[in-house]
Amino acid sequence: MAKHVIFALALIAPHATWALPEDRDQPIEINADSAVINEKENRAKYEGAVEVTQGTFKLTGDTIDLTTNANNEVERFVAIGRPARFQSLRRATDSEPVRGRSAQITYSYDDEFVTLIGDAEVRSEGSVFSGPEITYDLNSGEVVAAGSRADRVNMTMQPKKQ
Repeated sequence: MAKHVIFALALIAPHATWALPEDRDQPIEINADSAVINEKENRAKYEGAVEVTQGTFKLTGDTIDLTTNANNEVERFVAIGRPARFQSLRRATDSEPVRGRSAQITYSYDDEFVTLIGDAEVRSEGSVFSGPEITYDLNSGEVVAAGSRADRVNMTMQPKKQ
């Protein structure tokens, strides 16, 4: 049975973190080699070095499935890759974005949760979280990592700079 470890640390930052609010005001851009869009089912499938960007948020994968609601508003992106990747700036003052990679990344658009499954890793400010499954909250910076005795969760923290 998987054990859950909650790191309610704003990814080792000394203060609360949020995704850049102005990212949500930017258009969503999707680039791919091909696309199949099914308006009746509110779904689209993009294939071939797919890149989704909105402001500082970026999601890449070999394929990305997009689900929208009845109002044609984005609900979820699911990226599959070797590996799939995401990155996002949390604060305008950050010099580096938070970065993550795994075999599958699900980005829940409404609540801004990124779930990484399969050899997952999240990097922020020199710290690294890894394990079989990681959920990262873009708003708060909270990390929830799930593992087991055989496939453990790991965290490497960098000391504070003085």
